[in-house]
Amino acid sequence: MASPAMTSPAVAGRPPTSGLSVYRPPERTVARFVGVRAARLGAVAGVGMGIYVFATAAGYRLIAPNPAQRAQVLNNLAASTGLKVLLGQATRITSAAGFVDWRVVGVAAIVGPVCWLIVATRTLRGEEASGRWELVLAGRTTPRRATAAALAGLGAGLLPMFVAVALITRLSDTSLGARVGAGQALMFSLAVVAPAAEFLAIGAVASPVMPTKARAAALAAGAFGAAFLVRAAGDTAVSAHFLVYASPLGWVEQLHTLGRPQIVWLLPIGGLVVGCIWTTLFVAGQRDLGSSLLADTDAAEPRTALLGSPIAIAVRLSWQATTRWLAVVIVAGVLYGALARSAGQAFATSSTLQHLSGDLTHAIEPDLVSTGARAYAGIIFLLLATLLMAYAASAVGTLREDEAEGYLDNLVVRAVSRQRWLAGRVALTLAVIIVAAVLGGIVFWVAAAPEHAGLGIGQLAQAGLNSASPAVALAGLGVLLLGFAPRLMTVACWVLVAWAFMLDLLGAVIPVNHWLMDTSLLQHLAPAPAASPDWRVCLTYLAIGAAAAVAGGWRFTRRDLRGL
Repeated sequence: MASPAMTSPAVAGRPPTSGLSVYRPPERTVARFVGVRAARLGAVAGVGMGIYVFATAAGYRLIAPNPAQRAQVLNNLAASTGLKVLLGQATRITSAAGFVDWRVVGVAAIVGPVCWLIVATRTLRGEEASGRWELVLAGRTTPRRATAAALAGLGAGLLPMFVAVALITRLSDTSLGARVGAGQALMFSLAVVAPAAEFLAIGAVASPVMPTKARAAALAAGAFGAAFLVRAAGDTAVSAHFLVYASPLGWVEQLHTLGRPQIVWLLPIGGLVVGCIWTTLFVAGQRDLGSSLLADTDAAEPRTALLGSPIAIAVRLSWQATTRWLAVVIVAGVLYGALARSAGQAFATSSTLQHLSGDLTHAIEPDLVSTGARAYAGIIFLLLATLLMAYAASAVGTLREDEAEGYLDNLVVRAVSRQRWLAGRVALTLAVIIVAAVLGGIVFWVAAAPEHAGLGIGQLAQAGLNSASPAVALAGLGVLLLGFAPRLMTVACWVLVAWAFMLDLLGAVIPVNHWLMDTSLLQHLAPAPAASPDWRVCLTYLAIGAAAAVAGGWRFTRRDLRGL
């Protein structure tokens, strides 16, 4: 008689099982993996842009105390060459809907393309260059089908962004001063997402062209820069207005979804996206794995500069990223500084300035404009503080990346201690933050000086240093997380940046509980040069960052690499 252990599943009345999991096509796995990661970015971007829509709509009525003054201020803004370059031609800007359309779509046409072209090149060329794409193609799939699945996942990531912007826009119709129907909200959301979709597709095309992720991203970024310059030239020069119609960003600008929609411009936008996707899939089926249309050289002369110490190696590896961040600060300082006087005149008649500076009705005109320029500069330097926090989050994130990828092993196996490596990298990050802050103030002054806005280089340099303090605190908190919770460090740092930015936007237009506002690193910062910098707050931020960095560094030297 057979023992119970030898009884077969069929005899026991149970269906036989092999113990193997159900087969899933590799394409489905790729689409799901890429889609989940892209959806996270899309959800964050959608909520952020939705909050920006709400804040812009709510802040429209704060521009001036009555409609006549508001129209005058907005017409001055519409005539500003700098704003035409940055955000595009303003149409029907005196209405709340037109103002929101111009401002939000203009910002989305800058932020969206940069983020999504990086995501596209990292997903396609980056995964292939790292060797992970080989594991996918080892299964029962083809390069073309796997690439199509990755593109489907990237496209699915735009869906949360689209839904969030449409929903918040629909709920903001009271602030817009006109009822926004569901169809109009969907069209507006489509205009916000369109630039991201365009350059996601362009980034996908650039991926098989270049041999590395960085070069593919640079090629796509060059395409974005060309599109931006062509659109800006068409918006600023009447005789060259036809250039707007030659730029993918110009097509988005022409939609005017909250005014008189011109949906015909969806045709070239859709044609560009479909054409880029088709080209990407066609090339994927024709080339070998790891190859590129523009092949890299097989040999190169050795370059050993800046390889003598950990800090020198960090400078060599990060100089390109650092240069890009500093370039962003310089460009922003030039653009915003050139608008200082015109913005000061606008702020001089706005209720916002009355709220910040009290009753100015007895002030003489030059003092009034100077006070308005300082209020405007105070807002710009709060944006600079947010930008510096973003740099700090990115810089400390590379610390964890170097550890997780095993790059740090190559240093600590030699006569290099963890303390020395970490101290050098943190010092380099702090140096870039300080240089960028002071440089932002100086460049703003250089651009504003010809306009005689009444802003001194000393007060602007101090405002720059003031704006650096939240980034210093965030860098220290990042090191603390590196020591105690390294897997959460990058996400947590970016959450802190997004949280501070979101509360700063909401707090400007609606009442927010002060306990909640106190959780923002930007809340306690003085809006210099509109107000004198509070150096006690700056020293407090410095102390928090230093204490957190010491604690995190102590823990980092005692835990296992790539642990926790």
